[in-house]
Amino acid sequence: MMKKIQGEKYSFIIKSSDGKFFIKAVHNKTGRFSFINNLNPILSIFEIPINDRRISESQWEISQREEEPLFYKAIDMLSSKPFLKYLEEYLEEDRRLGEWENIS
Repeated sequence: MMKKIQGEKYSFIIKSSDGKFFIKAVHNKTGRFSFINNLNPILSIFEIPINDRRISESQWEISQREEEPLFYKAIDMLSSKPFLKYLEEYLEEDRRLGEWENIS
């Protein structure tokens, strides 16, 4: 399953299939991107505990049973205008700090 959600400054691609889950954020102006699963706002929404190994991973290995719930939770999260606005501001700061080296 894959879905693209368009924000004001970023495009978000959610993918959950084949034992992998990730959210990819692409800065619209520069094309720079990052996988953002391990950002604190995302971890909080998914209720990932501090001792979970996924905290350090930007792409998660998941079971087939987890694919659909994670996918739809990510869609709900990014469909919330207040959360999307907050996340885009958070990503702007993260990108300015040089954390985004990838170019699509």
